[in-house]
Amino acid sequence: MKAPQLPGKYEVKTDVIIDASTDTVWAALKEFGSVSDWAPTVSKSHYLDSQTSGVGTGRHCDIDGFGGIDEVVTHWQEGVGFAYSVTPLGPLAKSNSSWYLTRITDQRTKLEVKFSYDLRFGILGRVLHKLVMRRKLEQSLPETLLAFKKRLTKVTPAAAVTPVPAAAMPA
Repeated sequence: MKAPQLPGKYEVKTDVIIDASTDTVWAALKEFGSVSDWAPTVSKSHYLDSQTSGVGTGRHCDIDGFGGIDEVVTHWQEGVGFAYSVTPLGPLAKSNSSWYLTRITDQRTKLEVKFSYDLRFGILGRVLHKLVMRRKLEQSLPETLLAFKKRLTKVTPAAAVTPVPAAAMPA
């Protein structure tokens, strides 16, 4: 199954190749409430309630320098991936993200991540996006994937993270 189409005018996406089985990668990825264990910008995270997997699972994250957000799973395919909605933060309106795995070989897995969003605050939001937020998102998403990869494997200097060129996406 492919990742669901995410709503939002803007999108940032990237992927990483991890030298581990899909089962191994999924075992780490599905620990939705533990993102602060490896994500560089998340200082704290926890589940919102007792549900820890499947549609409706929620987590709260404290993002360094930005504040707190809540994320709730909207799609879940066991062993393959999930998508979730994110509460507004700064100039970003409610946004969405998907994290999906593709088996390459028995010991190689591709993790593809998309983050889609709309802007709020009218012209001010668009200016903040153009000057700061877009660049920050394009930088932090690959860094986040490398941090996840490092959690599972040794990172080589030529780590396979390929951000989508900004020219290919709306500004």
